Amino acid sequence: MTKTQLHLNNFLTLVREAGSLPKLAKLCGYRTPVSLYKLKQRLEKQVEDPDARGIRPSLMAKLEQHAGKPKGWLGKQHRERTVPETAAESTGTDETQIAETASAGCRTVTHSRHTCETQITVSINLDGSGKSRLDTGVPFLEHMIDQIARHGMIDIDIDCKGDLHIDDHHTVEDIGITLGQALKQALGDKKGIRRYGHSYVPLDEALSRVVIDLSGRPGLVYNIEFARALIGKFDVDLFEEFFHGIVNHSMMTLHIDNLSGKNAHHQAETVFKAFGRALRMAVEHDPRMAGQTPSTKGTLTA
Repeated sequence: MTKTQLHLNNFLTLVREAGSLPKLAKLCGYRTPVSLYKLKQRLEKQVEDPDARGIRPSLMAKLEQHAGKPKGWLGKQHRERTVPETAAESTGTDETQIAETASAGCRTVTHSRHTCETQITVSINLDGSGKSRLDTGVPFLEHMIDQIARHGMIDIDIDCKGDLHIDDHHTVEDIGITLGQALKQALGDKKGIRRYGHSYVPLDEALSRVVIDLSGRPGLVYNIEFARALIGKFDVDLFEEFFHGIVNHSMMTLHIDNLSGKNAHHQAETVFKAFGRALRMAVEHDPRMAGQTPSTKGTLTA
């Protein structure tokens, strides 16, 4: 057994004992589980490499301390071991890397997508409290995604390094893509959810309507005539690219209609608030639909 395999076995035991990887991350003082997901992915890739370093000593000490294990525990064999899981299967191209999804039944997901233009990691919790931590380099987009989190009661954590020296286009579009991929993973087989969601949201003179169907069929109907082309330095045309990314990769049908508005900031804010509220409704568990797929086809994923 290589040192890396030993570390992985014991690390997975800590995950099992904590209840899930996100719970272990919280126990160890991490704000998000991204770092531990990346650690698990690295260990799984290096499990057969006799020269791999495994878990570095400082991190090993931190994990042992917070998990209540004696010093050196991660580097020793124990009678009860967790058989290492295989690495998560990639569902995208060579440019897409899936960090890992959380344990079955937990609607918390961390997902990474790396290309030559952007390197993005998204963590979401569909059953969260509306918290967000956003580091994208595009302040107005962060303000809008914060509306999705707050009004959707979804925890959203996004780290993005993009080619902002060119413009915001790739960053905004790719964040939409990665967020859509994370949503798709978090929803799983969609059994027991409401599936449909809708919301009207006003802000002074502006009013927007958003309707969602988590149908498994991507489609965007987008009707917004912004009062101006820029909100600060942000190009409003990029909002459509953002929503196309979400729709095409979460496999949802989305209708967005700005019904009135003279202030472009108000128009955008009503759209994102309405999207958050409609998404909250669509992903919620329906007690009367428990264990059933909300479709006469019997599936929303095929």
